[in-house]
Amino acid sequence: GKIFGVSFHVLPQSLVPEYGYIPSFLVDSCEYLEEHVHTEGLFRKSGSLVRLKALKSKLDQGENCLSTALPCDVAGLLKQFFRELPEPILPLHLQEGLFKAQQLGNEKKTATVLLSCLMADRTIEALRYFFNFLRTVSLRSNENRMDSSNLAVIFAPNLLHSSENEKMSASTEKK
Repeated sequence: GKIFGVSFHVLPQSLVPEYGYIPSFLVDSCEYLEEHVHTEGLFRKSGSLVRLKALKSKLDQGENCLSTALPCDVAGLLKQFFRELPEPILPLHLQEGLFKAQQLGNEKKTATVLLSCLMADRTIEALRYFFNFLRTVSLRSNENRMDSSNLAVIFAPNLLHSSENEKMSASTEKK
């Protein structure tokens, strides 16, 4: 089954203890990248487009080829995976609310948790898994130079893409 550009709930899933069912590609690529978490510029340095294309088509054909790939290529694929979801993983109708929640003082956490209750369970499970992975990456930022703000800048456009593929406006980017 295809992995890229297909709806979140039709993807092959893996059961991850303490998280639930997570798309297998997400689990495989995060587990691989955790082994290479010390790589400097992980997610910032882009992989080769030619290699990415080849990896993508192998994966879509069901080949397990991540273990032999380069960290920057797998990192690039992971960004592409989120970018090519038909619907952004952070639902469009909740994005404005989530932005506003981040500007609150001590109510920020409560507001964010309440908004997350409006998302599908599968989405929440995948986000919890993925954000925990990003936290692992940021904890090694003395080696990989990818602290949480660097990761946020890189992932925001991939997690919040709008369906019309318009470029992010400056104000959205700031948020």
